Amino acid sequence: MPPVEGTTKQSGGEDPKPDKPDVKSKDQEPTPKTFSQEEVNNVVSKRINEINAKNEEKIKKAIQEAKAEWEKQSQMSDEEKQKEEMSKKEQEIAERERKLTLQERSIATKAVLQDKGMPTELADYLIDVDKDTTDSNVEKISKVWDEALSKAVEAKVAGETPKDSSNQQEQDKKKYQAGVSSF
Repeated sequence: MPPVEGTTKQSGGEDPKPDKPDVKSKDQEPTPKTFSQEEVNNVVSKRINEINAKNEEKIKKAIQEAKAEWEKQSQMSDEEKQKEEMSKKEQEIAERERKLTLQERSIATKAVLQDKGMPTELADYLIDVDKDTTDSNVEKISKVWDEALSKAVEAKVAGETPKDSSNQQEQDKKKYQAGVSSF
């Protein structure tokens, strides 16, 4: 078999080797790196080990906290246990009330925004636990919204008054007729 251009024939075999390395043009993308199964397994096992180590740290911390809480509880009297339990319940109730209040404010704010013709998506950025703060936020954004809307409308409407094209057409027609009649 004759040697192919750019290759040399080796003695004792038919495996051609290129004389010059492949030079890729700038337009061709480099070939992506391929990984062997062993390399993939190593990367995956390394990542799994990292995750397991993090989880073990979290578990140890949780166990330590639980032990500390148990020791604290075991040293408390019944009255102290009841007070702490009551305190936790009060905190839970306060958090629920806060969430409920925010939900009510959100609904009310969306209604006000809708009445004013504004996007209701703004409500999430305006609500606060305090009703006065929420109302103030709505009024501020309403003023800004109205001003921006007015400016945008004025910018769209601004410009030259269009010429009356029907009157121009009549004048052109008369000029044409006068020109034709002169022949």
